[in-house]
Amino acid sequence: MGNKFLKALTNNLGFKILAVALAFILWLAVYNIDDPKQTKTYTASVTIENTSVITEQNKCYEVLDGSNVVTFAVTGKRSILKNLENTDFRATADMSRMVLNEDGVTANVPIEISSVRSNSSLNYPNKKYLKISLEDLMSKRLVISADTSGTVAEGYALGDVTVTNPNVLKVSGPASIVSTINSAVATIDVEGMSVNLSDNVVPVLYDENGKEVDTTRLTISNTTVTVSAKILVVKELKLAFSTVGTPGGEYNVVGITSDPAVIAVKGAASVVNPLTTITIPEELLNVSGLREDLTTTIDITEFLPEGVALVDSADAKVAVTVRIEPYKAQSYPISVNQITVLGLEEGHEITFKDATIYATISALQSNLNLLNADQITGTIDVSGLSVGTHQVPVVLDLDSQNYAYQMITVEVTISIVDDPGNEDDAGGDTPSDEEENTNGPDNESGIENE
Repeated sequence: MGNKFLKALTNNLGFKILAVALAFILWLAVYNIDDPKQTKTYTASVTIENTSVITEQNKCYEVLDGSNVVTFAVTGKRSILKNLENTDFRATADMSRMVLNEDGVTANVPIEISSVRSNSSLNYPNKKYLKISLEDLMSKRLVISADTSGTVAEGYALGDVTVTNPNVLKVSGPASIVSTINSAVATIDVEGMSVNLSDNVVPVLYDENGKEVDTTRLTISNTTVTVSAKILVVKELKLAFSTVGTPGGEYNVVGITSDPAVIAVKGAASVVNPLTTITIPEELLNVSGLREDLTTTIDITEFLPEGVALVDSADAKVAVTVRIEPYKAQSYPISVNQITVLGLEEGHEITFKDATIYATISALQSNLNLLNADQITGTIDVSGLSVGTHQVPVVLDLDSQNYAYQMITVEVTISIVDDPGNEDDAGGDTPSDEEENTNGPDNESGIENE
C-alpha cells in the first residue's frame, strides 16, 4: 500500500513541480495585481545632528531655501503606504557628512530618510540635501542697561533702576549679526506704581541706530533677567541763602533771589519728609566791598542731604542774584503827638514849640518805602530838667540795623501846673509875707489884737 502511494507521488514529478511553480507565479501575479507598488509623497522636518562639527571650526550655519523641511517620494506596496503618515518618517542631516561647495561659504548635507514602520519594504528614489551657508562665529558680552516704561503715580518719582540675575549677557552667532549689536536693554513697566518693584523681563538687543536686532539665529546666555525699580517720594523744598562780608560804603544787601526758587527733590519718605529747605553755604555769596548786585550760578547737587536727589537734573544749576543797594536819606514829618515824654515830674507840664518835627532818615530804598510818617514814633527824656525852655533830643523807635537818622532836637517848655484850689496862688485871705512878718514878732502867741 505504501509503495503504491509513493509510486503515485513520484510519478510525473517534474510536471508536478512545474505545476506548483506555475501556481505560485499565478498567485504572485494575482497578488501584485491586487496590491501593486505605488509612489507617494510625504513631508518631514529635518533633524540636524553633529552640529559640533561646525562650531569646532568656529563657524555657524544657516539653513537655506527652507531645506530644513523636506518633501520626498516613497515607493512601496499600496497596502503599506496607505497606513503611513508624515509623522512616520524621520529626516536626518548629519553635519559630519557635509560637502563644502566651491564657493567655500555654502555646503550640502545629505538627508537620510527613514520610516519608523516597514522601512525595509520602502524605497526612497530621490536623494535629498540640506543646503546651508557657513559664516564665522562671533561672541560678544554686553552689560545690560535698565530702562522703564510708563509713569509712576502722582507725587512719586523714579529712583534707581538696576539689572541683576544677571546683569551681563553673552551673545553668540553669525558675525554679520553679532557685530551690529550695540546694546542690551531690559525694560520694566512702572505705570502707576507708588512702591518699589521687581520683575523678570526679556532683554532686547539694539543696533547703534536703536533698531531691534533679530535674535532668531543668536544664542543668548539668559532669556530673562531681573530688573528692580525704586519708587521715591517727591517734595518741593525752598532754597535758603545767606551772605558773608559787608558791601562797600553805604551799600547793603537788600535781598537774595534764585531761579528756580523751589526745587523738587526725591528720596525715601523717611529722608525727604522731615526736610523743609536746602541751605546753601554763605561763603558761596561773598559781598565784601561790593557796590552792585552779585549774580552767580551755583550747583546745588553737592548740598543735597544724603539719600536725596533732584527730580529734574536740569534744576542742578541755580541762578542766584544778591541785590545790593546804597543807603538813601529822606525827610519825614512827625507830629509831636507821636512822641512819648519820659521823666516829667509830677505837677509839671510840657509844651512843644512846634507841632511837627522833621526827621532825616537814611536806609535802603526798599526799607524807606516801608516807612510811613504817621507810624513813626519816638521818645524824649526830660528827667532832671527844671522849669523853663529846653532843647531835648528825640529818639526814634526804628530798627537800628536797617535805619539811621540824623540828630533831632525839639524845643519844649516845662512849667508848673496851675492848681485852682490853691489859695496861695489865688490871693484869698491868707496873710502876705509882709503881714506875717508884722504880726509874728508882736504876737507870738498867735492871739489877735482887739
